[in-house]
Amino acid sequence: MTRNPYSVHPGILRMYRDAGDMKREAAAYLEAAPGYVDALFSGPRSALRPIYQEILQFAFGLGKDVKVSPGKTIIPFYRTHVFAQVKPTTQTRLDLGFCLKGIKPKGRLLDTGGAAKGDRITHRIDWVPSRSSIRRPGIGCDRPTGWMPDVS
Repeated sequence: MTRNPYSVHPGILRMYRDAGDMKREAAAYLEAAPGYVDALFSGPRSALRPIYQEILQFAFGLGKDVKVSPGKTIIPFYRTHVFAQVKPTTQTRLDLGFCLKGIKPKGRLLDTGGAAKGDRITHRIDWVPSRSSIRRPGIGCDRPTGWMPDVS
């Protein structure tokens, strides 16, 4: 059996603490988390899953303190606070959102309007794989993690 790579975000723990049995609820969340990811990347969006897997491995490579806490609509990455998120927006597009307060958008890095609204996620990259990469992941497309060190 493979180890579950997901964690319970502290915000979820606070919610469970207020609701009652925190340990039981946290265990139920950890059991459900892989299903949230499966649902996000099912059917027509399944071609986007290898891109998510690459981003997940990249994020875990940033340090042992990086945690991932999937939900029904997004997959946030956090240390103490959320610093990035993945969202399969359409059947062919994956949004990579980032908390980059004070960074000016340029090139593929877009402003989400989040800073003005007080949201944590302030920037995003709309990653649209080429047709060949959807048929054969990793072939004929730029790698979704190739630019990441350049934005820090």
